[in-house]
Amino acid sequence: RSIIDTSQRARAMTSAQGAPSATRAMRSSRSSRASASGAREARQRRTMVTMFGTLMRRRARARCARAMDSFDVGGDRADGADEPTCVYGEGDWRNAAFEASMGASQLDAHEALERVKTYAMKVSYDGERYVGFQYQGETKKTIQGELERCLMKLTGNDRDGLKLGASGRTDSGVHARGQIVHFYAKKPLEDLRRAKKAMNGMLPDDIRVDEFWEPHPLFHARFHATRKTYWYYLDARETADAFSRKYAHQVGWKPPDLDILRQACSMLVGTMDYQSFCNTSRDKAKNETQNTVRTIYRMDVVEEPHTGLVRVEVEGSGFLYRQVRNMIGALLVVATGRYSFDDLQRIIDAKDRKIAPMGAPAKGLFLMRVDYPKRVLTPPVGRDGDGDDD
Repeated sequence: RSIIDTSQRARAMTSAQGAPSATRAMRSSRSSRASASGAREARQRRTMVTMFGTLMRRRARARCARAMDSFDVGGDRADGADEPTCVYGEGDWRNAAFEASMGASQLDAHEALERVKTYAMKVSYDGERYVGFQYQGETKKTIQGELERCLMKLTGNDRDGLKLGASGRTDSGVHARGQIVHFYAKKPLEDLRRAKKAMNGMLPDDIRVDEFWEPHPLFHARFHATRKTYWYYLDARETADAFSRKYAHQVGWKPPDLDILRQACSMLVGTMDYQSFCNTSRDKAKNETQNTVRTIYRMDVVEEPHTGLVRVEVEGSGFLYRQVRNMIGALLVVATGRYSFDDLQRIIDAKDRKIAPMGAPAKGLFLMRVDYPKRVLTPPVGRDGDGDDD
């Protein structure tokens, strides 16, 4: 009887202890369902806000489209069109920043630094032999290093005096046909045509100065850029061309379906968070604070009958570190059947570089064009009596 009583007491204690556990489990289950429901509602709200924001931005871009036609790059300047009021699109905070950067106080500060003249160049280069555009010390071969070496001879300025800047710092192996750079000089260059010839005489054969001109004194090649256009070349032929191997990604072993490639490209057009296509920078502080939202205006697939190559043209407001190459890599796995459109959408939504496919190689990428407001491309009229609109 004592054994039976002990057993009954044990079962009673276990039951008493289990009741709160069961209650907690039920509460936890209800809480989980409520949390899941709240998360779904939050996602739906974010989706609605994103869709509304995208719609508003598209309307703003449409209103500015005609005005943006008066913008251009380097020497191909627009012919007398009025400066649009929406440099970056209506409602964009960068419009106020642009106006502030072009103010009279900025010009006075600029002259106080003995920056007598500002000059700009349109540069093309074959990036194969270089570790990128940005200067990385005397021991590494860079585009900036070569340009500065020649400009120091041309102007007599040192690197600190030149303060050479570019529209973007292309990565190792990336090429350019429309890179824009600016630099400062302490005295005017008398003949810019001769200066251009002198630069090309001193530069290596794989770097060329295509245009050399005097912009607005406050012109900044990076901060004043409104749009950039990259082209990425693919060689999808079964037998690749031996002479395009350095400038096109050879994918003939499993050629992409171009119709699927075009559909996949359309999924990446718009204003969205491209974090899944952004490599981590070596600057940890930048990784923590960087805004990864960008706008891509178009992403077109063009077949070149005269070369047999396929190019993907990407035009956007700006690009993250290795963004274009990473997008091309993701598009190719969709166009070759390894991933579906749903997989691509999941990659976009995840905002996680770790789940996205490997990026495409650098050799197929070209910086083709950079657009600026017309106002920054010519010296201001009437400033100290010099400078006329081209």
